[in-house]
Amino acid sequence: MHLSFFNPVKIVQSFDWIISVKEVLNEYKLSNPLIITSMGSKNRLALDKIFDPTTIFCDTNPNPTFISCQKAICFAQSKSFDSVIALGGGSVMDTAKVVMASLGTGIILIEELLEYNKPFTHRVPAIFLPTTHGTASEVTKWGTVWNMVEKKKYSISHDELYPHVALLDAQLTLSLPLDISLTTALDALSHSFEAIWNINANPTSTEYAIEAICSILRNIDHLKSDPNNLQIRAKLLLASNIAGLAFSNTKTAAAHSISYPLTIHYNIPHGIAASMSIIPLLKINSIAIETELKLIQEKLELKDFDSLKQKIQSIPGKTLKYSLQKWGIQKEELPQLVKQSFTKGRIDNNIVPLSENQVHSIFISMF
Repeated sequence: MHLSFFNPVKIVQSFDWIISVKEVLNEYKLSNPLIITSMGSKNRLALDKIFDPTTIFCDTNPNPTFISCQKAICFAQSKSFDSVIALGGGSVMDTAKVVMASLGTGIILIEELLEYNKPFTHRVPAIFLPTTHGTASEVTKWGTVWNMVEKKKYSISHDELYPHVALLDAQLTLSLPLDISLTTALDALSHSFEAIWNINANPTSTEYAIEAICSILRNIDHLKSDPNNLQIRAKLLLASNIAGLAFSNTKTAAAHSISYPLTIHYNIPHGIAASMSIIPLLKINSIAIETELKLIQEKLELKDFDSLKQKIQSIPGKTLKYSLQKWGIQKEELPQLVKQSFTKGRIDNNIVPLSENQVHSIFISMF
């Protein structure tokens, strides 16, 4: 286990995100931010009445592609922006990181940015405001970009891509429908477990991950019964953020590696794709994380490991399509999915090395 923990992002819990954004801009002496968001958030929050409409880029995709990111880069390079404000879910924040890399290096082509590993010319000040409680991209240094021609997932990663400030205002999550709320919470749960069953884990990341798991599992049923409860939303948003702090030091592992072909080929939402394997991976990895699992069970007052699994399995309910069969996947397709699940730098982070046969068994259990 590693012993050091690092994360440079300033985290601000806000009760009025508009005032908080203005305060941060003043603190850093920033006057011309680029706003990256989705069309839905732009309209719902009336962002063109809060910011200069000519500074808002909202042509973002649910899963950022080379094409959508290239559009964002061209928009960013068309004016003299001094900072980036990302307001949205994971896809918006991933797009913002691509833009930060372009502004920080002067590189315009997405293909070149993904290969760039030298120091930036300068670090672009960035304020990230999550509108979901799952991605935690507001406290990490990497983002995901999808090449839909190659049917391949790419990561952009650089120390200069940590946002300066993460602003957490649960009011921004209140408009989330229940299915997306559960999907993003499952993403945060996956992040948490991935940080624990990870060869890069350290005591602090594990402590954060356990705290996040317990908060998610304590509050998820309350969310189902009362989705407009701001206190519950705030707890889940903070849990997602804490999970992000955990995996910002470890990266993700097998669950995410297995999820990539499911999203690229079948358009399964990331939070679902990355969490359907939690239970089978818990069974495989439990021998290596017995202490952590017992602590989680104690904190949640669960009598045994089976009770923990049942608690997790109850989350999707009837709200989510939560099996491979429901997404139209045939068992004959599994051998190819297995081969595509071995993403270097992800599946090899798993604390228990996995064989193709084990991954095939994981997929079978997801039916």
